[in-house]
Amino acid sequence: MRDFLKKYIPLCGLIFILLLFILPVSGSPFDIYCWQIWTEYIFNHGLGNVYNCGTDYLPLYHYFLNLFGSLQGSYEDIAKNINYLKMLTLPFHFVTGYFIIKLVRKGEQNIYQSLYIVLFYILNVALLYNTIIWGQVDEIFTCFIFIACYFAYKQKVLLSLVFLLLAINFKLQAIIFLPVFGLMLLPVMIAEFSFKRLASWLLVPVIIQTLILMPFMISGTFDKVVDVVLGSVGKYPVVSMNAYNLWDFLLEGDLMKMKDDALYLGLSYKSWGLLFFFTTSGIALFPLLKIGYQSIIGKKPFHVPLDMLLIICAIIPLLFFYFNTQMHERYSHPAFAFLIAYSIYKKRFAVSVVACAAYFLNMEGVLQFLQLHNYKTVIFHRDFISGLYLITIVWLLIYLYRIKLEKSAPVGFVSSN
Repeated sequence: MRDFLKKYIPLCGLIFILLLFILPVSGSPFDIYCWQIWTEYIFNHGLGNVYNCGTDYLPLYHYFLNLFGSLQGSYEDIAKNINYLKMLTLPFHFVTGYFIIKLVRKGEQNIYQSLYIVLFYILNVALLYNTIIWGQVDEIFTCFIFIACYFAYKQKVLLSLVFLLLAINFKLQAIIFLPVFGLMLLPVMIAEFSFKRLASWLLVPVIIQTLILMPFMISGTFDKVVDVVLGSVGKYPVVSMNAYNLWDFLLEGDLMKMKDDALYLGLSYKSWGLLFFFTTSGIALFPLLKIGYQSIIGKKPFHVPLDMLLIICAIIPLLFFYFNTQMHERYSHPAFAFLIAYSIYKKRFAVSVVACAAYFLNMEGVLQFLQLHNYKTVIFHRDFISGLYLITIVWLLIYLYRIKLEKSAPVGFVSSN
């Protein structure tokens, strides 16, 4: 991988410079406004006081805003250059691409083959839209969660826990991956248990978490951090925040104005969404649960087929996005690193193309950056986009359970290369 990295870094540098020159001067107006206000507040009042200005993001992203403000050096330059904040997010996109290849690269591939196929991720229009056009930061969170998955697959417990912790401190949405990491890491922790290792697995994350929260503890705003965390659940009590998902099939009207506590057959829409999510997540997690159970009870070597892990990690955020209420259009973003990694690994790109099309159309249908003549065509219709997501989910479940059936002999303990 060292030789690959020597080629990959210049390639990413070239793409970075190209994107810098064509960087759109606009983005999501509300998000860009928030970044500016929060950065200016940090610049004037210090990182630890940022929660006094009404921010609703978790602590870790404010470190990025603090860095950006420090690089600008003045209140006026922050406002003038806020659009370049996007370029702090972009390197994480390249890091994710590197770990994708690091995880799925096969021995027969030469450096140039690997560079060629990773372009499917780093030049993916749908994913770059989120960072370069919209101006959002989902790629940073995705990078952390993918690296955590990489180390979980490599059975590096501590490193996996550290990057999972960083992901959670960036976006609370990372908790939907906890069952996956629990099933991946628990058998390894049991097999490798010692009190020394247990101490490191507990103390290192605690120390990192304390360091992340330290500025807010010192400034006396820790209680406001807790309020943001608790307030993240149920903050937008409507059926949809522009996510084109299941609810577009089931309900008519403006879903952003429709409360999700309305009842159907005795349950609220929100409860139905959670029920659908947990049920389908259980179906997706079952093959991994079976492998972990057989490993612990049968005391067999623990190994999960890589394609199985990638599908599960892709499908969980898709299910979260598709069935729950209160979803934003961007909440499926972390699925795509895993989905594209799976496509590269198994050379099955069609499912990724369908999913990326759904994601791009959902975001462009909301932001309308391209200012197309007509957004009422069928490809921007909410039902059509929701249908693309549904096709992706069903497609991945079929792939997942084919792996389960094919591996039914020594289930999961041999590689699926």
